[in-house]
Amino acid sequence: MTTPLRDRPTPTGTGLSGDEAARRLAEHGRNELPRAETASLAVRALAQLREPMAVLLVAAATISGAVLGEVVDAVAIVLIVLVNAAIALVQEGRAAEALAALEELEAPTATVVRDGRQRVVDAAVLVPGDLVLVQAGDRVPADLELVAGDGLEADESILTGESLPTAKRAGGATAPDVPIGDRDGLLHSGTFVTRGAGRGEVVATGAQAALGAIAQQLAEIEREPTPLQRQLAGLTRRLGGAAVLVASGTFLLILLRNGSGSADDAFLTAVALAVAAVPEGLAAVTSVALALGVRRMARRGAIVRQLPAVETLGAVDVLVVDKTGTLTENRMRLASVTTPDGAGHAPDALPDAVADALLDVAVLCNDAELDPPTGDPTEQALLALATPDRAAALRDTRPRLAAAPFTSERMRMSTVHDLGDGPWLLVKGAPEQVLPRCSHVLDGTTSRPATPADHARLLAKAEEHAARGERLLALGRRRLPAVPTDVEAAERELTAIALVALRDPPRDHAATSVEQVRSAGVTLLMATGDHPATARAIADEVGIATDRCLAGTDLDHDGVPDEPTDVGVYARVAPEQKLALVDRLQACGHTVAMTGDGVNDAPALQRADIGVALGASGSDVARAAAALVITDDDLATIVAAVREGRGIYDNLRKVVDYLVASNLAEVTVVIATLLLLPAFGVPLFPLQLLWINLLTDGLPALALGVDPVDDDLMQRPPRRASDRLLGLPHLRRLALRAVVLAGGALCGLAIARAEGLPTPEARTVLFTSLVVAQVLYAFVVSRRPFSGDRNTWLVWSAIGALALHGVILVVPAAQIVFDTVVPSAAALGAIAVGGLVPPVVLAMVKRTRHW
Repeated sequence: MTTPLRDRPTPTGTGLSGDEAARRLAEHGRNELPRAETASLAVRALAQLREPMAVLLVAAATISGAVLGEVVDAVAIVLIVLVNAAIALVQEGRAAEALAALEELEAPTATVVRDGRQRVVDAAVLVPGDLVLVQAGDRVPADLELVAGDGLEADESILTGESLPTAKRAGGATAPDVPIGDRDGLLHSGTFVTRGAGRGEVVATGAQAALGAIAQQLAEIEREPTPLQRQLAGLTRRLGGAAVLVASGTFLLILLRNGSGSADDAFLTAVALAVAAVPEGLAAVTSVALALGVRRMARRGAIVRQLPAVETLGAVDVLVVDKTGTLTENRMRLASVTTPDGAGHAPDALPDAVADALLDVAVLCNDAELDPPTGDPTEQALLALATPDRAAALRDTRPRLAAAPFTSERMRMSTVHDLGDGPWLLVKGAPEQVLPRCSHVLDGTTSRPATPADHARLLAKAEEHAARGERLLALGRRRLPAVPTDVEAAERELTAIALVALRDPPRDHAATSVEQVRSAGVTLLMATGDHPATARAIADEVGIATDRCLAGTDLDHDGVPDEPTDVGVYARVAPEQKLALVDRLQACGHTVAMTGDGVNDAPALQRADIGVALGASGSDVARAAAALVITDDDLATIVAAVREGRGIYDNLRKVVDYLVASNLAEVTVVIATLLLLPAFGVPLFPLQLLWINLLTDGLPALALGVDPVDDDLMQRPPRRASDRLLGLPHLRRLALRAVVLAGGALCGLAIARAEGLPTPEARTVLFTSLVVAQVLYAFVVSRRPFSGDRNTWLVWSAIGALALHGVILVVPAAQIVFDTVVPSAAALGAIAVGGLVPPVVLAMVKRTRHW
């Protein structure tokens, strides 16, 4: 249950008009904080050209042109460097666009009063003078001067560094010369309401708000790369360092073997090796694949707030979910009413005295609204007991005088109203919290002292209903001599009115989602604040194991079990117990995803490996603490997010497999040719290797990043969180594949030499064999290389790459630049062997054994 402060008639209670709000928006601008300026195209292009490999190639081009007289080669190398930089810029732009789209999806909203009505608007359109309603869990959307408050506290640590919440009150200090931490009459933009509810008038927006200066500093901080991106960058640097060492050694080897007269060939060969060894496009392609995958997840209703979450999703082996909304519809329906005598009644067949008392509590001790429907689903179900007109009349004639809000610790809510004969305390909440505070029961039209039998009967009825998966609320009231200053202290000597049973049925596909989680090798646990019998009933319906069910009291007494996954259901758990559960699971070596929606869930969400906030019903605090936000609160969306996360990581592995094996194959070809055929000269010129990398590091690699996920992806066990994207055993496997690819190209060269083809044509065979083999190798790495269900992006990128290569083989000007010739029939036969056999061999290996 939530506790917003409803719109009440006040001197400024109607808020701004729509026209006035529009005028002020034009005058003051949008309520947005400063953002980091996007670097200009020129700056980003210069950054690409400062990359070590680009610098090396430009230096090589300069030496080739100025010293060796190879002007055509020099110009061509520079052009390819520019094309590579342009491709990287396009990829960088697509990644930025995808991430910007995610920020738009997560744009904050605010509840505002305009034209006398509550409405939810984009927080960016708030203007000074707007009346904004806030409640526990909300992020404050602008600087607000409080005009009304109800037990209001705010976490202002983002501004003050103070870890404890600050009490807020209407009429408190607001002056600019008062320290921020002492301005108890103001709520500051970007802070969080941790308790109570209130209403404030906007006094500052955007950069003028207290958070503006901090936002300016944050905007100047560059976004840190994710662990995966750092891992890939480190891999590229290590390969680059190894390439420089190998290239330098090769340069010296050729000079020592052939003398100083071979300096030209030695230099070209060294540059060729350096170019061949480094997968220049790896970081850029994986960044794009990551961003596009995250955008795909957003379209499924899973918004990734922290990119490292994508890397962790595939390793999750324990999923801890709440019941309400995640497994159920989160639409409560009133099932029955039990009076203190133990009799069950339909809601429309109650005795008059009970019906009137029940209606008072249901409508007045309630913060939901019917038009438009807002508020907690339980409260909406209670409010439906009255017609809209009757509910409005009760609220208008019986104003709220004081309140003690519902919290997860109190498990009850109380309000004080003048019912015409003085103030009355109205209470609703969990039976175990309300019934012990009842000294009387409503018997017919009168109140009589409660007996132990009354309490036992009502508690037994509560257990009976809870066993059917229904949610129970106990309703009580008390006449007061005066409006209390401490409402919580007045919650005693109540008269029990009735038990209300509400039903939140499981979602239609909840059982299917639970089975999908189980088949994915993920253990599903339920941790809920609901009654143990209610939790067990729903768990039984959806297929969660209920052999063991522990309540919060059990955890208080015995602590979390040594192996928490032995228990399927945790009920009546407090937020701090969720945190202890996460800690214990992680201590057992599990990678944990946990859902949450409340303010007090934030620590557990932050501690979990993947905190999953419920976007539809959750608080802003929970969303800020989470790595993943589910917009519809549905377990099926979490399952889809895990599948997408696994798919993204799987595809990134494919990109790494493709690029690293391909580049190692190029290095193998160059070194093997130098060792086995020293008289052949430079096996592949730097420009030719640059061309291979341009074709393979571009569209085919990017197409692999969006490859359809494997059908059995959710039948595999989760990967270990400690697994590296490219560990030593994996690198050895890629080296074997590189040997196969290089071996095919070398066989093509051997056939060309055996056929007596001249050196330029033999080099063309070697060059083209590598291109064909690498392009087709992408299909081997892909999901299904030779089936009807293939990646169409990969098909078209392969066609484009081979067509472009065909151009440089037959166009005379391109032949001069790339040192190629039109292949003869014998050369085409050699190319067929060198280019087609390796991917076919690798595909057969893939079909016959797991790699």
